[in-house]
Amino acid sequence: MNIVENCPLCKSSELATYAMKYSAGFPHLSRTICKKCNLVFANPMATNEELNHFYANYYEKGNFEALEYKNKTTQLFNDIDGSSKEHLIQFDSNVAKYAQQGTFLDIGFGLGFQLYLANKCGANEIHGTELDADAIQFVQQHLGNAQIFHGELSAAAYPENYFDTINLCHVIEHVIDPVDYMHEVYRITKKGGVLILSTPNIHALPYKIFRTLNLLTHKVPLIVDGLEHTVIFNKSNLRLLAEQVGFKVLRQYSESVNDSFKNIFNSNLSFKKKVVRYVQTKLKINQVLVLTK
Repeated sequence: MNIVENCPLCKSSELATYAMKYSAGFPHLSRTICKKCNLVFANPMATNEELNHFYANYYEKGNFEALEYKNKTTQLFNDIDGSSKEHLIQFDSNVAKYAQQGTFLDIGFGLGFQLYLANKCGANEIHGTELDADAIQFVQQHLGNAQIFHGELSAAAYPENYFDTINLCHVIEHVIDPVDYMHEVYRITKKGGVLILSTPNIHALPYKIFRTLNLLTHKVPLIVDGLEHTVIFNKSNLRLLAEQVGFKVLRQYSESVNDSFKNIFNSNLSFKKKVVRYVQTKLKINQVLVLTK
């Protein structure tokens, strides 16, 4: 782990303590907030090697395992196959809108739901990057025509100005250097191309309430957004990041977690985690930026 002395976004050295929670097996224990841009980030911060070790077999751990994400995703694939093209918007409106042709890249595609959807929508080329070899094997069983790279985005060395549509879904919060990462995303995006960027919103109402309750009861504020997250944005500094590297904002909005009461109830989550998950499906804790180059 490394102590971070400057904000990963604005490089300010004006930092303050924000939250902490010890949990064995997770790469981050505490959070710092930048007084200038309000970015919240892990400090000390895990190294790339430590993060890569943690993300091995990521979807066989924690909530993903308890929610049986692989079975859920397989069912989503079947639902996509059974839907007409005009009804694909129900699965992901942005992917359905922008991935109807051209080159599509899903960075950190996980179990490949949006990769699979883009293929069904009609994208000419389907590309994806992922760190988790187990997730790659899962996707290759269902999507044989996808061109998949196992490793970091920068190591893939994609051509400049290549992709018409890039999907960066709940990935940016996991990277160590978000500015450098977004520069690479910008480089490989085609002029006039679209980037769909989604991540948690640290200023979402549930997070604010939970933090306030901790402070009112004289408790050390706990990490509530995911112990593996490295940088956590609000709407303003996420927009700052995108515009700083050259993207133009087409749309920014909030959204909730996409899950069903039945799936949560039948999962192996603890009762407390089921309640939290249900709240996340009702209140908008995530944010989406649709950008163009």
